Amino acid sequence: MATQDTQRALAAYWNALAIVDPLRFDIWGKSRITLPLLRVLVQLRESPGSSTGEIASYLSVTPSAVTGLIDRLVDLSLVRRDPHPHDRRVSCNFLEDAGERVLGDAADLGNAFVGEVLDELSGAELSALTGSLEGLRAAAGRVRLRHEPSSRYADATR
Repeated sequence: MATQDTQRALAAYWNALAIVDPLRFDIWGKSRITLPLLRVLVQLRESPGSSTGEIASYLSVTPSAVTGLIDRLVDLSLVRRDPHPHDRRVSCNFLEDAGERVLGDAADLGNAFVGEVLDELSGAELSALTGSLEGLRAAAGRVRLRHEPSSRYADATR
């Protein structure tokens, strides 16, 4: 059972995440990129050549769900599929230049807005927030380790 402090922290966390919702809508409106599509693009930047199965594992979804996402990204000329050099049943997926630009634009937009928000904080508030976020990340890593090899929290620190 969550304590009152935990409930307050959860509410503050979700409310803080919501400050970027208007950016998501702006990105989607300009590029027709949804959050799941954006997550695939991020994964392909981090791991170029990832297969559908590898992306599905990262996103904790089924390979068939990823196939639809990759199809959409290929149709938008943001991703390309190349045959695997040793296994004709597998495709390797790579970002196209346009996919890199979408990620760059999204990062620039997010960093500019969140940077402006952070500039509104005092030095003490910014320092406290930074320490708290670092602590949250460390706690997520500990929880993840306790639950391995379970995939329930597999990408809690990604």
